[in-house]
Amino acid sequence: MHELLHRLGRGDARIMDMCARAHSSWSEFFTELQGCDSGTLAARLGFFQPTIMKIFDSPSLGESMMAWTAFAALYDIENGWGDNRKRALELVEAFSRSNCSKEVKDEARSAAISYELEVGSGGSDAYDPAVARGPRTGMNWRK
Repeated sequence: MHELLHRLGRGDARIMDMCARAHSSWSEFFTELQGCDSGTLAARLGFFQPTIMKIFDSPSLGESMMAWTAFAALYDIENGWGDNRKRALELVEAFSRSNCSKEVKDEARSAAISYELEVGSGGSDAYDPAVARGPRTGMNWRK
């Protein structure tokens, strides 16, 4: 995230193009894997990491942006998760189980918290601000 802010602060206009390309890549990724379980999703994330890193033309920027752009591709700021809620929850679990780098997993956890997705001890659950307000249950991340 530091590199992103550094580059944006210095007017690096390529960042917008990189984010748009990442969004397109994630849309294709989710379409291709529509209906698959979180285990398959987790396995494919590891193979997809080099694609995202190449889009962002920097290993550190690619690692920090991978999860953020994935969740952003599923979320609508006006309607929340909508029909993508289940996939977003699967993505939280998939990132935690994937063979992606530690940096990607750390950013995925931060993104899940920011987007208010949570995994409770009794299974998958989410807090969707477009649907309800209530107490948070915490996150259960496997290392």
